[in-house]
Amino acid sequence: MSTFEAIFLGIIQGLTEFLPISSSGHLKLMQALLGMQDLDQYILFDLICHLGTLGAIFIFFRAEIQSMLSSNRTRLMQLGLATLPLVPLAIFLKPIETFYQQPNLIGYFFLATALLLYLGIRFGKTLPPEAQQKSRWKAPFFIGCFQALAIFPGISRSGATISGARMLGWNMQEALTFSFLMAIPAILGGITIETLKLLTSSATLPSISFVSYSAGMLTALGVGYCSLFFLQRMIIHQRFIYFAWYCLGLGIAAIIYFNF
Repeated sequence: MSTFEAIFLGIIQGLTEFLPISSSGHLKLMQALLGMQDLDQYILFDLICHLGTLGAIFIFFRAEIQSMLSSNRTRLMQLGLATLPLVPLAIFLKPIETFYQQPNLIGYFFLATALLLYLGIRFGKTLPPEAQQKSRWKAPFFIGCFQALAIFPGISRSGATISGARMLGWNMQEALTFSFLMAIPAILGGITIETLKLLTSSATLPSISFVSYSAGMLTALGVGYCSLFFLQRMIIHQRFIYFAWYCLGLGIAAIIYFNF
């Protein structure tokens, strides 16, 4: 892998990890279109890039994270509840991985993301503080159930969780912040699982230079930070619907390309 290729992949990772358009779906779609094979050998590079996007979350939401760790223990427990629906998925990880080998299904999952985004916009609401207080423990768990949907390639984690939070009565800014705070344990868990698989695997890793690893990670961090800023601006200006239209068009195009 050249440094240029590492930078390109870092850009893809940084862009699609945070925008509600599904990073896994875009990566699988690109891999299928390019006819790439033996992708598991690049798992270490993928993990390094995920560390870059994780760093972008820590930088962008540093004030919220510091507040949560120092005084807002309620939010910390809410994150724990939101992560619970992901735990049982570890048992079904093997059969779910078969979806990643079927590019003809990716288009349908993109349509599911478009539907989730539309539902979040159409039925989104902001409950008064006292109503939110009553559901402060139930709502995070249900938002976590929306996050679990993103295990399928083409379903956006951020799109599903933000839409779920809006339908449960959270305002858009709070939904955005909680969605990406939820990403911290989700990404760390994914990195841990993939690292264990890597350590127990007998596969030979490709020869990738330290410069390429660094370039991929730093690019993912920088582009990821910009993506978070861009997403926040789109929400402020109430243009979240653009992502729904994008996923709708991409889903239809993918279905036609792979099935007809």
